[in-house]
Amino acid sequence: MRPNEAAAWYRRMSIVYAAGAWALMGSLYFFSGQKNTQPVDKVEQKDVSTKEHSEHPKGFYVETIITYREDFVPVTKKILNYLKSWTGGPPPES
Repeated sequence: MRPNEAAAWYRRMSIVYAAGAWALMGSLYFFSGQKNTQPVDKVEQKDVSTKEHSEHPKGFYVETIITYREDFVPVTKKILNYLKSWTGGPPPES
């Protein structure tokens, strides 16, 4: 690559890099301003029976509710079955 070609390539890449940097900063500014204008939704509260907890928890705590379905297939299993179908592996069990 000759010096003239290298200089032209360097200028082009500098413009691409600058455009990407300004786009990133502009999107951060845009989305940070939008978060403040949206209304705040109230968190759904769950009624806790006294049978489950005899006293109130102290400090910060997190409660996780997991709902299972009978015919649920995990995403990882779906991906694995898909890859097996392409590679000629055994068919998925029914």
